[in-house]
Amino acid sequence: MKIAIVCNDTRGGVQPYLALGIGLKRAGHNVLVVAPSEFTPMFAQNGIPITPLSGGDEVARLRTVGIEEKGTLATLRFMREHLPRRIADWTLETLDACNGVDVITGGIGGMVTGLSVADRLGVPFIPTHLQPVGVRTNAYPGVLTPWFPNWLGSAATKFSHTLSDQAAWMPFRSAMMKARKSALGLSGQSRATNGQPVLYGFSRYVLSAPSDCDKGQIVTGYWNMPTQNWQPPAELDDFMAQGNTIVSFGFGSMAGQKPEELTEIVKTAIHRLGIRGIMITGSGMVANTQSSDQLYCINSIPHDWLFPRVHAVVHHGGAGTTGAALQAGVPSVIVPFAVDQPFWAGRVEALGVGGKSISRRRLNVDNLVASLQQALGDIKIQQAAQRLGEKIRTENGVANAVNFF
Repeated sequence: MKIAIVCNDTRGGVQPYLALGIGLKRAGHNVLVVAPSEFTPMFAQNGIPITPLSGGDEVARLRTVGIEEKGTLATLRFMREHLPRRIADWTLETLDACNGVDVITGGIGGMVTGLSVADRLGVPFIPTHLQPVGVRTNAYPGVLTPWFPNWLGSAATKFSHTLSDQAAWMPFRSAMMKARKSALGLSGQSRATNGQPVLYGFSRYVLSAPSDCDKGQIVTGYWNMPTQNWQPPAELDDFMAQGNTIVSFGFGSMAGQKPEELTEIVKTAIHRLGIRGIMITGSGMVANTQSSDQLYCINSIPHDWLFPRVHAVVHHGGAGTTGAALQAGVPSVIVPFAVDQPFWAGRVEALGVGGKSISRRRLNVDNLVASLQQALGDIKIQQAAQRLGEKIRTENGVANAVNFF
């Protein structure tokens, strides 16, 4: 088949679709991608043609203003204000890229344009999500409503998924409908997903599809990149060889309005605990700082190489980073900023595989130290994380998803 993957998100929300695309390609499918232009090299290096969306990476603007630090509602409002003006153009670009395909797939970021394009082309759209979107269950609250109190009962918990889905689509719905009409000449709701399964790229050991979910909702396992023979810098090898407790610190694509403050919190916590840290500075969320005997700084590093080699991982709780830490079998301390991150933080706590999560707005040295002491000092947490990692590593999420295609 000729399959189009549409993914419009930050790095953590795009890389799993690259892994899925590689799997589909190896299975003999003809794969193409529609994604923000900043990911062109990433797909090109893996031999997957990409149509870059115009206007730069609008989603990346979230990182330049640090809006995530203000929480989920502020982030959704910002997206509603700044993204809709691009959706009509992106819809036409997606249409041009997908002409002649047999099926289109993607998560919410891809559905914003891909659903309408699938309707226009008369091809199916298979939803492939990294979060439990569209689920109606009383087993856990909605992905954007993790605060929903369980004492309200099972019916209320199910309703929280409706609220969550409404919030997830809020920034895009009006612009999508306008683009359907003005750019594609369509009316009414999309039917492209009718009769299609919904695939979820996370582990059933982390978040299963409960018995009250639709039978067409399939949890495949995480969509991980193929193992790569990554070689660390000699300085990092030397740092790791010095032993002692080592913790990884990194917050993905999240932007901070006060990166120096966050850096000092991390450095002070490392010093107070007497541990050693590896700081992943990424796109500047954590301010650049000098490495030392106690701290090693690196711009980026494969999670599948680093996480199994450290004693705990402090991260923002993105779906991909959370999955990588869980698969490594080491405890997490999650500092969620916004959107789905508080949900994954709550899930890690519920599974007993991490220290107490700390929202970015409440993060300070004292509570970071306390949470790390819990993660590093509680043998039950360490054993639970190890057992969960062993289970997750038995899954092959990409192969399972490819089989459904």
